[in-house]
Amino acid sequence: MPVKIAPREHAKALIDRSIRQTLASRWPGGPSEGIVQFLGEVRGRSDLLRPARLQGRIRDGWPDAIVTGLLALYAHRRHWFRPLRLWEPREANPLPLFSSLAHHLMACFPVPPVLLSAWFLGDDDPARRQQGWFRHAGQGKSLRDAGFPIRLSRRMAHEFAHAPARFPIRFALRWAQVIGLGGSDELARVVAATRLGRDFNHGAFWTSVIHVLINSPRLDPALVEPLVEYLQDQKFENRRVIIGEDTEVAFEPPQPDLSVKGRTAESLVRRAVEWRAERTEKQEPKRTRISWERSGIGEFLRQDEEGRIWTVRELLDSDTMAAEGKAMNHCVAEYTERCAQRRTTIWSIALETPEARQRHATVEVEPTGRDVIQAKARFNEDPDEACMAILMRWAAQEGLKMDREEADAEPVA
Repeated sequence: MPVKIAPREHAKALIDRSIRQTLASRWPGGPSEGIVQFLGEVRGRSDLLRPARLQGRIRDGWPDAIVTGLLALYAHRRHWFRPLRLWEPREANPLPLFSSLAHHLMACFPVPPVLLSAWFLGDDDPARRQQGWFRHAGQGKSLRDAGFPIRLSRRMAHEFAHAPARFPIRFALRWAQVIGLGGSDELARVVAATRLGRDFNHGAFWTSVIHVLINSPRLDPALVEPLVEYLQDQKFENRRVIIGEDTEVAFEPPQPDLSVKGRTAESLVRRAVEWRAERTEKQEPKRTRISWERSGIGEFLRQDEEGRIWTVRELLDSDTMAAEGKAMNHCVAEYTERCAQRRTTIWSIALETPEARQRHATVEVEPTGRDVIQAKARFNEDPDEACMAILMRWAAQEGLKMDREEADAEPVA
């Protein structure tokens, strides 16, 4: 007959297991004596790690969160304002109790409740950065100088300081920004629930998008997320395509210069809806062939003293670019889009034989100034003397500007 375990004993066993597993994952060889003493003192001075307080929260992962938070506080021990032995816990529930400890150790002034969650993020660099925001506020310094990924106005800082404690910190920052710019609480929550509540890159562009949303109060909130994803895809996401048989390369986003200036949310949403309808669930790289016109630079054919036929040919489509890169073992295929846009030209120097075309070097030439940018043999090695002699003759024939050191300076890959 199975033995029935009391809920309190079960909770204690789970808390102990959480402590052991967390410590073992962080320090396989065993934690330091200081860490063990710290956890023991916290347990002895408060109910923070006792089953009476965590019993009903076991399933929600509270023991793991509390242990993670305590270890993060310990990692910042050099910045403690007060020793743990002077802490006088009075709160009953785990979160206020942890907040009391964090304020005792790390703060001289009250810290916005939303920043408390920084301690439950672990100890990697992003987590430490957010824990630094808690420390900054705890020193009584302005939130506007905390080093947040967005610049807060006074109103934004006020809204952030009063954000609900349950909000993730980055979510709260974007939420406060939208409200500070004049948006409603509903719009702020919707925007913060998109990638903009996690990613703060390209701040000026996304701020302009937020202004468009604020100026469109009738916009269905459900359309904000697809609109954000559409703009991200069109302006910032590179395309992976297959050229040649199996060479995968990156192309620029479809609209890298996209701007929402003078646009309405409704017009953008129409484009976003069309874009979403065209997308498949999983975007696999597609086989693509791109070709372009010849540049104004001529090709070259010459027989050397040994009777060998040398040629210099311009590569004019993505398939030949892929073949060149594969044969020469370098990444010239990555230049496909630049060639298609006529920002550069790529040339192949080879010996022509009845059996095959033996490639000896790949050359990049800037078409406007006719500058030879680089010339590389297989594996990005320097071309041999015979190949360089052909390159120099071709350059003289076509009036190309060439410097030996310049041609060798930068690898194709």
